[in-house]
Amino acid sequence: MNNYKPRVRVPIRDDYGEFFAAAYGDQASPYTWQHTLAAGEWPKVLIAPTGSGKTAGVTLAWMYRRLFSPETTPSRLVWCLPMRTLVDQTTTLILGWVDRLANAGIDPQSLLPQTDSVHILMGGVDAGKWLETPERPAVIVGTQDMLLSRALMRGYASPRSVWPMEFGVLHHDSQWIFDEVQLMGEARATSAQLEAFRHQDYLRTEREDQSGGRPCRSLWISATLEPEWLTTVDHKAPTEVLRVDPVQEADDRLLSLVRAKKNLRCFNDGPESLRNEEAYLLRLAQNIVECHQSGKMTLVIVNQVRRAQSVYRKISRILTDQNKGYPLIALIHSRFRPADRAREMNKILDINACSDIIVIATQAVEAGVDISAAVLFTELAPWTSMVQRFGRANRRAEIGDGADVIWINILGNLDGDEKVVQKHEATLSLPYEASHLRESRSRLRALTDAAPAHLPPVDDIAPSMRVIRRKDLDDLFDTDSDLSGFEVDISAYIRDEKDTDVRIFWRKLPVSGNTPVRPHSRELCAVPIGMARKWIKGARDVSKFFVRNPQWRRGGKRTSSGPPGWVPLRSAMRPGLTILADVQAGGYDEHFGFTGNRKHIPSVVDVDSGNAISQESTVMKSGLGAESDVIDEDPRSETGRAVPLALHLNHVANEVRLLGRAVGQDELTLEVLSRAGYWHDLGKAHEVFQETMRRGLNAPVVQGSELWAKTVKKNLRHGRAYFRHELASALAFLASERWSRNADLVAYLIAAHHGKVRMNLRPYPRETPPEGGQRFARGIWQGDELPPFDAGGGHRWPGGELILSIMDLGWDELTRESWTERTRDLLSRVGPFRLAWLETLLRIADWRASGKEASGAYADA
Repeated sequence: MNNYKPRVRVPIRDDYGEFFAAAYGDQASPYTWQHTLAAGEWPKVLIAPTGSGKTAGVTLAWMYRRLFSPETTPSRLVWCLPMRTLVDQTTTLILGWVDRLANAGIDPQSLLPQTDSVHILMGGVDAGKWLETPERPAVIVGTQDMLLSRALMRGYASPRSVWPMEFGVLHHDSQWIFDEVQLMGEARATSAQLEAFRHQDYLRTEREDQSGGRPCRSLWISATLEPEWLTTVDHKAPTEVLRVDPVQEADDRLLSLVRAKKNLRCFNDGPESLRNEEAYLLRLAQNIVECHQSGKMTLVIVNQVRRAQSVYRKISRILTDQNKGYPLIALIHSRFRPADRAREMNKILDINACSDIIVIATQAVEAGVDISAAVLFTELAPWTSMVQRFGRANRRAEIGDGADVIWINILGNLDGDEKVVQKHEATLSLPYEASHLRESRSRLRALTDAAPAHLPPVDDIAPSMRVIRRKDLDDLFDTDSDLSGFEVDISAYIRDEKDTDVRIFWRKLPVSGNTPVRPHSRELCAVPIGMARKWIKGARDVSKFFVRNPQWRRGGKRTSSGPPGWVPLRSAMRPGLTILADVQAGGYDEHFGFTGNRKHIPSVVDVDSGNAISQESTVMKSGLGAESDVIDEDPRSETGRAVPLALHLNHVANEVRLLGRAVGQDELTLEVLSRAGYWHDLGKAHEVFQETMRRGLNAPVVQGSELWAKTVKKNLRHGRAYFRHELASALAFLASERWSRNADLVAYLIAAHHGKVRMNLRPYPRETPPEGGQRFARGIWQGDELPPFDAGGGHRWPGGELILSIMDLGWDELTRESWTERTRDLLSRVGPFRLAWLETLLRIADWRASGKEASGAYADA
């Protein structure tokens, strides 16, 4: 980042053009519609032609409004994109704008995001940074599977314990942008339903005169979109629509784009059968090389990753046989690890470095990727996809006589009887329906120019098959798996049924030591479930594949030869699952991406390199670990310093009040959060916990002389398996409040502050019952004693036994309603969005206090 710091110069309110030019660092000027978006109330739907600058228009309008209307403009901009390739490009653009605006000195009040507040949302151990500073303006960019899985509290490739936090941040004070709606599939209805649920909750809090916090909004954008597509059972078609009409623009730049000539013709040499597919791909590769124009870009879009990889190999071989060093060749699809994908994307985005290039791609480039080809080959696809693909040719109207656009009639040469042809059509058309390809073909045969001005309108898209309802969302608020380890499958709400992924990373096994293996975002590769199943089955050795073990604990008896924290993959795979593979299982090639070929042995990503460290969160840099799903481990709480319990409680209570004020919480909410802060770790006074703390001190101490919240040594395990101190804290708090229902919210926040005790109280499947036969759950036994303790701030625990009758369903004379009844009622009254937001604030305050304690920032620590 440029460190130049000019004098502060705030632009005048009405000069959006000056702001826009500052973001680009040149004489760029906005379109009329971009002015409109920056100056007026935002619509719910934006319909703008391909190439009209939607990413810049939306992002810079949001930034401009942050400067002059911060009280009505959400502090987070969430870009939800249908494809992973768009994430890198969008993030690069936004980082450039943010950097140039920072250097222009127009944000003296820090109302805009800084470069360290522009986040790519990924899975892996470095994925938590975007959660840590909710009071700061931020831009979050991610794919719809990564973002919407978190918006449903089931974050793909994310630790279970942070699911509620991700949910809380994304649904509060955020402006969602859903790009390329026609590609969203089932997620389209999910996005509309979530908008409806949030609006219902916001209206309810207004009626009841409660503090609902800052609202969350949605904007759907595309060149091919109709508002009626967003109609669901709970969401009406938006009426707030901005349609960009090139004819009405103040200049003719957009008009020239929609009229940019694209000469259309057909490549009618498709395969005769599935057996002849490779011969077809060879003919296609030869035709591509022949049609390529030296010094320009040729873009080839095929519908399947396997076909893209094959065409790439064949073109490489042809060029090698011809002894040509150029053109450069790039392969773009969604089955790469991040570094390999970035390498290929850089080839096409750095057009100044090399404009002589052939790009072989899948649907990954058909929407939003800012490239302009002189020659475009594209296999048949549904009409909405074809319109988007045409937008990658002569995109800037720079080719006066027009780009050459060749559509490939992949279904036109099949031979055999009707049943055989139908079978081959179905396979060749994947991931689409053959009928949709035939419909596109009938339209294409009537066209000679694919310029946007000449294309017929898109049809209505099919309604969603499965729509999430409010009860479904409330059920997802419970993040516990059931007793058999079953997880609710949310994939039907996020992707089409045939489009579901798992994430795989490779390590050299066996792993030494007793530290759980945690994937880094740089290692993860998204792979379709069907392809992953075929690969694993073909490996003939399931002992090379592992999934997380939710019951693992450090020092416990190993139940398998797998790496610590993981068990062999034996059950059915589900979307979003993270799989650890022995590198000897193969299946990945750095140049081709995931292949499923056992002979392709991938290199192991060096997650300890400087680049990996630079991406770590500020909390991790302070000495704390990443969040863990290990039941009785909390690495973000391990400071490496001894901290008295009373001090830690005071630190967290102060931190949560500071954070609450920074994000605009009212005084009543601040008092709730503060009380939870003073009580959140009181359960650490339990002898099980204190015995662990004393073992971690560098010098012996007299038993009972001091109660500790933190100790020096790390990675200690409690003498009682699965012990959760926050449950003891919540039980003590409820007892001190005489089990009042008015105490439920504070008690829930106390219990949930590590994400491991939330909606239910029940023993873990492998938890050993006490010999006395009394009630037990999560390492807490009926009758356990907590000594008297002054938590500070006027909060005091008089001492006494912990009572677990609250875990039983039904009425109890002492504890009244059960914990499950209390939390379900709380969810109904407060709502999932606000409840998760408050849960998040307390947890972040706890992280901050622990981080400062680890660094010695508190003089009293």
